[in-house]
Amino acid sequence: MINTYQTSMPPPPIPPRLGSVMSAPGPGHSKPLLRFLIGMIVLQMVLLLGGFAYLYHTDNKYHEDLERKYLDDMIVLKRLEECEKDIQSVLDCKKLVEKYKSILAKVSQEEGRAAKLTGDGPSNGAMARMVVKQPVSAKYLEWNIGHSVRRNVQYYMSSWLKVLQPGDYNIYSQVAFSKWHPKTPLASRVKLRKGETGEEKDLMTAYCSLGDQDHTDVCTAFQGGVFSLEPDDQLSVWVTDPSLVNYEEGTTTFGLYKL
Repeated sequence: MINTYQTSMPPPPIPPRLGSVMSAPGPGHSKPLLRFLIGMIVLQMVLLLGGFAYLYHTDNKYHEDLERKYLDDMIVLKRLEECEKDIQSVLDCKKLVEKYKSILAKVSQEEGRAAKLTGDGPSNGAMARMVVKQPVSAKYLEWNIGHSVRRNVQYYMSSWLKVLQPGDYNIYSQVAFSKWHPKTPLASRVKLRKGETGEEKDLMTAYCSLGDQDHTDVCTAFQGGVFSLEPDDQLSVWVTDPSLVNYEEGTTTFGLYKL
């Protein structure tokens, strides 16, 4: 028997498959994410500002420490200039010279540290080529530091060179005389002493002769040799009379270099 029953009702809907329906997020779900992003941005800004403030404070402190470290040294050097102009008393100048020695020792230590860091120093050897300047009174020749060349050799009290590295050195001096002396031979001597207070001894001696006062020529006393030196050894050039020396450029010089 055939069922001919008809109806106008639509068929029932097909049930959805499991997991196929996604619920739309509500408006409250995005607030925590937004807060998190804002928090991260604020944190980065705080860290950046803190880093800049730290670097600024550190840089200022470094410059203040540097100024405090070298301010006293600059004052000493300024007062030494006054000593040269006879503005300071003799006693004050002696104290300043002691201060100056301590400054030189400090500079020597800094140069030593720099040499270790950069690889300079002993590998580059030691040398000096000194240009003479007209001395004031003493019988030791004085040197023009601005026109002289030195490496790993210190300059002490206008006339002396201080050795820093031990070893064998070729030492030379050339002194030109343009005036004669009526009683004493024209001579130049390379002097050596151990430290600032050590006893001086003649390392080399050279003579030259102009004949008599009617001669207007120039004679040159040249000497050179190889000697073993130790740290703190000091060298200088003594002459018969500095007023008899020819100070023209290139005529009178003194130097050494490590072999």
